[in-house]
Parts: sequence; C-alpha cells; structure tokens
Amino acid sequence: MFWKRVISAIILIPVIIFLVWWGGYPYSAAIILVAGLMLMEFWGLSQSIGGRGGRIFTVACGVLFCLSAVDLIGFKMPTELALALTLLLPFSYQIFRDQIDVAFLSVASTLLGAIYIGWAFGHHLILLRDISGAGMGLIFYLLVTIWLGDTAAYLFGKRFGRHKLRPTISPGKTIEGTIAGLVFGLLGGLGVWSFFLKGILSFPHALILGVLLGIVGQLSDLSESIIKRSAEVKDSGHLIPGHGGLLDRCDSLIFSTPVLYYYFVYLVSPT
Repeated sequence: MFWKRVISAIILIPVIIFLVWWGGYPYSAAIILVAGLMLMEFWGLSQSIGGRGGRIFTVACGVLFCLSAVDLIGFKMPTELALALTLLLPFSYQIFRDQIDVAFLSVASTLLGAIYIGWAFGHHLILLRDISGAGMGLIFYLLVTIWLGDTAAYLFGKRFGRHKLRPTISPGKTIEGTIAGLVFGLLGGLGVWSFFLKGILSFPHALILGVLLGIVGQLSDLSESIIKRSAEVKDSGHLIPGHGGLLDRCDSLIFSTPVLYYYFVYLVSPT
C-alpha cells in the first residue's frame, strides 16, 4: 500500500505543479473535472446510505458552483444563481420521479454534495488561484501543508500510534499521528512561504495559517469519514492506487480551502 501511494504521488505531483503554475482555464478545467469525479464518488456513497438522487443532477449541481468562480470571457455566473438552480433541479427531479419514500433524503444528499464538493472545494480552489500576485503561492502553501501533514500523520500513526483519535469514525487515526501531521504540515507550509509568499504574507500569519489549516484539515478528513462509515465502506472509490478515490485524497482540502481563502481575503489583504 505504501509503495502504491508513492508511485501514485510520483505520477500526479508533476501534473499538479504544472497546472497550479499555469493557472487560468487549464487549472479551472482540471478543478472542475476533479470535482465532477468526486461528486460521482459522493453520489455512490449516498446510494449506499439510501439516497436516490440522480447522478447527472448531483454532478451538474456541484459543477454549477465551480463554474460560478470562473470568468467565462467577461461573464461570471452569480453564485446566487448556482444556489437557486441547485435548489430547483433536485426537487424537480424527485417530483417527476415520484418516489416519495426516498425523495427527501435524495434531495438532501444532492444539495449536500453540491455545497460540500462544488462550493467548498471546487469554487474556492478556483477563487484562491485567481488572487492576483498570490494565488499560485497560496495553492502550493495549502497543498503542501495539508498533504505533507496527511502523509506524516499516516506514517507516524502506523509506527508510533498508540491512542486512537476517534475510533468510531476513523479507526486508523491516532493522536500521535495527528500531532505529527500538524507539526510536519506546519513546517512544510513555512517552507513554501519562504519561497513564494514571504513578501505577501507575514511570518505570524503564515504560522497561524499553518496551525489553522492543519486542524481544519483533520476535521475535514474526519467529516468525510463520517460519510464513509454511514455508507459502510473503507474508501470512496478506487481511482488512485494506494489512496482510494479522489474524495479520499482531497477530503482534507474541502474545509481548509475556504478557510485559507477567507483568512487571506479578510485578514491579510482586506479590500
């Protein structure tokens, strides 16, 4: 499993670095594709729990939120419009489907998927990269802090973990691994800060953000574990060898991305 993770990382990391560096439409398209695949995995989990929302509607509603962050040749869809359509479409689907016994749960799961993945994840990853002069560095800071922290938590938890963090939610996570993840994620983030963000982000802000992202990333990870435990599965999918599905690999980014975006916009670079 460890070497599968390493090989997958070796293949994917150069692609991710290139897309983040390039930005623009290629980056946005990649985020929308990833969000769409994550939404398909989420739809599969919701089916296991009892939801009967349409797969196309689940993906479409989430993608609408992603598109609301993209400037399409001078036009950007209002987020309010994406929200209105996200409310209308799943209810309309259930009205014509006429299976009232599962209608409420199906609508709720579709709305949750759209907000959880389309808005929190995709929408904010696109907005974050579009911040002038800082977007690329902030994305690298986010990815290194979160993914290095995840890797350290996994390795240290396997080797030194003795005390379970939340065994009913995620049996493999330990307190020792979580602490190691916070420390190494912070150090990795500070390394990125010294190369890309030193003239944009002060050291105290970089320090606070490193700790904050580490904590929120763990909460984000555990939140996806709640969904998987409800669906009684170990992984959300099998798309990435050694990592499970895309939702498994990106779960820690779902809450941490909006935190980084709003922290920077309102506390570091207020307008």
